[in-house]
Amino acid sequence: MISSSVKNNGLLAIFAFVFALGILSIAHWTFAALFSLSIFTSYQWLYERNNHWSYLVLAGLISLGYAILLHPFSWSFAAYLVLGLLVLTYEKGIQWRKIPFLKPLFISVCWFTLGIGIPMFSLYRQLHLHDFSHFILFFVLAIVEDLEDMSKDQGHIKTIPLYLKKPATEVLIVLALFLYFTLSNLIQPFSDDFGIKIISFLLSFAPWIYLYYLKKSPKINHRYFDFILFVIGLLHLLVQNKVNS
Repeated sequence: MISSSVKNNGLLAIFAFVFALGILSIAHWTFAALFSLSIFTSYQWLYERNNHWSYLVLAGLISLGYAILLHPFSWSFAAYLVLGLLVLTYEKGIQWRKIPFLKPLFISVCWFTLGIGIPMFSLYRQLHLHDFSHFILFFVLAIVEDLEDMSKDQGHIKTIPLYLKKPATEVLIVLALFLYFTLSNLIQPFSDDFGIKIISFLLSFAPWIYLYYLKKSPKINHRYFDFILFVIGLLHLLVQNKVNS
């Protein structure tokens, strides 16, 4: 039997792969694949209570892949190793998870550095201003996860939703999503490509759709929010295909 954590984290890894593929382009699918595998391995390490050694072996193989792509003595690979140490000690040893309000910032930094910063700098030796907008998206997804875990975190860990309360956190999520789409220059609702137009309209209404979901759902499942990674990646791929055709 496949555990629920493997199913959930495997689905998240697929979303992350499509997102990275869209951001980096199909030509750089190796970076997207390693990013996806890293996400899966990291979350399994944190939430799966069995088979820890197997995930350490998988992490070692992923590190080998990054060493080949980045060069083992590069600053990019050094940054990757630092991220690995942070994840390794997130709930064990230093236990970064217990530091008040740190979790969404920690997750955003890890996702941005591994999915955007390292591959972009390795490939192009620079990051553009719109690249940093993705940090906002990762922050939103981390906040939603904290919102889902409010009852579990109550009395144990201080989080932003516990401090702001649910209504204010919902407003923060919606405003941040609007800011992300504004800064990323992603949405093209007037494109002559039907696929780009449809997905652009969907993403235009995404903040309101998610706000409705947060208001109406008695039990939040942050994986519904993670699906936006897949949709954003798909839109980028459609735009790339139109440019190349």
